[in-house]
Amino acid sequence: MPEIVIVNLPQSSERRAQISAQLNRLGLPFHFFSAIDGRTQGNHPLMQHYNAKLSIQVRGRKLSAGQLGCFASHYLLWQECVTKQQSIIVLEDDAIVDDERFKAFYQVCDQFPTHMGFIRLHQHRRKSYRSQRIFEQQQVCVARFNKGHMGTIGYYLTPTAAASLLKHANTWYLPVDIYMDHFWIHKVDSYGLEPPCLCHDDEIESEIGYSKKHKHYTLAQKVRREMFNGYNLLARHIHNLKFYFWHRTLRK
Repeated sequence: MPEIVIVNLPQSSERRAQISAQLNRLGLPFHFFSAIDGRTQGNHPLMQHYNAKLSIQVRGRKLSAGQLGCFASHYLLWQECVTKQQSIIVLEDDAIVDDERFKAFYQVCDQFPTHMGFIRLHQHRRKSYRSQRIFEQQQVCVARFNKGHMGTIGYYLTPTAAASLLKHANTWYLPVDIYMDHFWIHKVDSYGLEPPCLCHDDEIESEIGYSKKHKHYTLAQKVRREMFNGYNLLARHIHNLKFYFWHRTLRK
């Protein structure tokens, strides 16, 4: 069975207590992972992966200290997943757990096909998307999505998928959740639960923080951004088409 790991800043004791109460109620084993706080640990060795210039070129803003800490924390968890060769369920400490759905998901984790190595457990946060149901077992339904979910509230990850995420994360210029959404780059497809078993506690303020966008762009910067966005749009469509034909062949 996968390990349940909760990402938590050591000083966030109230969050720790709230998520602990939810999982203790379910009677499932879990442990905490001390997250990297980019605001106070900006000299962490993993920060060498960050390319601020590239982030400005393709996004129009730098990653905030909180976003860098978030990326570093998840990166370390992926490394641990690969090292232990143990699947994990990663939860953020501001998640609200649906008891019945989460427990049902946990009980069928060992039955997933090998290609379903990364499954988002929270609600999809984009305005428009399409989904295709792939796996149904008891009360659990896993769908494949044509767009990534956004957010890192909770996800299931296998060592194989973790290795692919690590392989393509040598340079950081996107927030970690957006990087995970770029499945055409790291080849870890976009799966999620329908309905989800987690949601975000909107009453808890985010600890990440966001940097401000640049107000003025040169023509060259605008062109680079449009080229980046256009490439990713095309690459996503091509990958989705490949998946459609692959899955149709698999079902025959």
